[in-house]
Amino acid sequence: MRLSEGKYANRFQSAEIAKNKFIYIGDQNGIFNRYTAKFDSSISFIDTTAHYRYYINSQPTTNYDRNIMNQSVLNGTDLYGEVIFSNRKYNLRNGLLSKSDPIPAGEIVNSKLRNEKNQYFHKADSIEQLRQWLVAEDKKRRDTLTKPLYEYYIKNEPIDINHYIFEKEKQNYYNQLWRKKYMDIKLDTGQINLPLIRIYETSFYNNFIATQIDFSFLNNSYQVYSGGAPYFNPGINLLTKIGTVDLFEDFRVTGAFRFAGNFDSNEYLLSIEDLKGKFDKQLIYHRQTYFSSDDSSLFKTHSQNIYFSLSKPINPVLALKGTISYRYDRHIYLSTDIATLNYKSITQQWASLKGEVIYDNTRKRSINIYFGTRFKIFGEYYKELTRKKSDMVVLGIDFRKYIRIHRELIWANRFAASTSFGPTKLLYYLGGVDNWMGYLFNKIPMFDNTIPVTPNVNYGFQTLATNMRGFSQNVRNGNSFALINSEIRWPVVRYLAGHPLRSNFLNSLQVVGFGDIGTAWSGKSPWSGKNGYDIQKITNGPVAVTLDSNRDPIVEGIGAGLRAQIFGYFVRADWAWGIENKYILPRIFYLSFSLDF
Repeated sequence: MRLSEGKYANRFQSAEIAKNKFIYIGDQNGIFNRYTAKFDSSISFIDTTAHYRYYINSQPTTNYDRNIMNQSVLNGTDLYGEVIFSNRKYNLRNGLLSKSDPIPAGEIVNSKLRNEKNQYFHKADSIEQLRQWLVAEDKKRRDTLTKPLYEYYIKNEPIDINHYIFEKEKQNYYNQLWRKKYMDIKLDTGQINLPLIRIYETSFYNNFIATQIDFSFLNNSYQVYSGGAPYFNPGINLLTKIGTVDLFEDFRVTGAFRFAGNFDSNEYLLSIEDLKGKFDKQLIYHRQTYFSSDDSSLFKTHSQNIYFSLSKPINPVLALKGTISYRYDRHIYLSTDIATLNYKSITQQWASLKGEVIYDNTRKRSINIYFGTRFKIFGEYYKELTRKKSDMVVLGIDFRKYIRIHRELIWANRFAASTSFGPTKLLYYLGGVDNWMGYLFNKIPMFDNTIPVTPNVNYGFQTLATNMRGFSQNVRNGNSFALINSEIRWPVVRYLAGHPLRSNFLNSLQVVGFGDIGTAWSGKSPWSGKNGYDIQKITNGPVAVTLDSNRDPIVEGIGAGLRAQIFGYFVRADWAWGIENKYILPRIFYLSFSLDF
């Protein structure tokens, strides 16, 4: 039922009580009271017949000081019920409509809020009427400007030859007359005054500052292979990162340095990112120093790298990335005798190209708990600028799949493989985990020097192939590797609670069961017989004996672990047993700071 009597009032909950008579709740005076209304009509106009207009006449039957929250009247009856909120209680009352006499108009007093609303509505209505009138007047003016000349002859309108206006002059002339007459009133009374346009000047703000204890490198670049030294592990160090970003997040600048615990293998990094346009651009400078050695000498390596990369997002989950880099390595011999005192430093200069296909549709449920798939396929080309036949090509893949078992309980799997070929090759050391604090909590060495490297191969660089738990680094080595990691991750406390917890420790505490299997080899396959660990040489004076070591190229590891976020660090603790040649080896404990695999 539409109640269209008067303006600026709300009417609702109408109910018929007799023919052409009904009641409703309205706020004509600012308070919701009960009104009785009757349908009525009057003649609007007469042409060939009489036309009527219909309206209602209302009279208030209550004059409460508070609103009627709700009312109920059965159609055609005299009994009503109403709900009024008073003294913090909802009061339910009933009565008879026949005993409710109309309230005299003089007793109805508008509330203060009603008066303020009436003033606002009248003002808005006046402005709207004025706007409509001005629009109509402006339409008339425009009609006279666009009226063609022949209409003057049809209507027999005189043309003032003394004040004749050409067609091109009409618009300015009538526009001036109209504005003079109506005092230049703007038609759009709701026009917003926009602020002046200001040119944005790039301004940078602090994005983050992080200082933490770490056991890894700033940049995972390959280490130079010296022919005899093991892989250099950084050990405990203090990492500091400072990042800035501009207001529109088009530019990012990040600086970092790693202060090593041995005071000698410090590391520095500076990154500048330009995220405007179709391609994300990044320029990185990285400097690193560490000790190394060969069969007869000890030296210190200074490595400096410059990277320039372009990445193109294809869609929200797929991107292409290309990187060009320059690397300068300087090996300074440390004097241990008269001969090494006279050795000159050795320098190497490398240029490289790298292409990557990156796919990631994972969803992060909580820390270290993901759903979905992600992978990276990459290819690299290295060339030493000062030496011929030094090309090195590296191909690799890292594929990860996270399967949801139930709620936050997941099964995480990873397959990683890489190979290098060309006149120069990359040496992979299989074993251990990333960011391993092996110096602090293990009696066994982090690097196994008893496993020989394939001789007569020109290795230019060396790197780790992880995770292979149950063994030290270099359980197997070669210019190719492949491994599979599988984990069951169970955030036990959060799973049992059924909801996120306030404690970061309890929220991130996870129980993990895992299994690893992998190999590293030289040649076309792990069983080609060209691996350095396939044979064992025993020398005693003039007698040298070469034995078949009978080592299985594939090794496995099983175990369990815990994960938790402690003081902002995501700590991983793993207890693993290695399986080599079908024998289960003694347990090794791994403590590390790293996420995922």
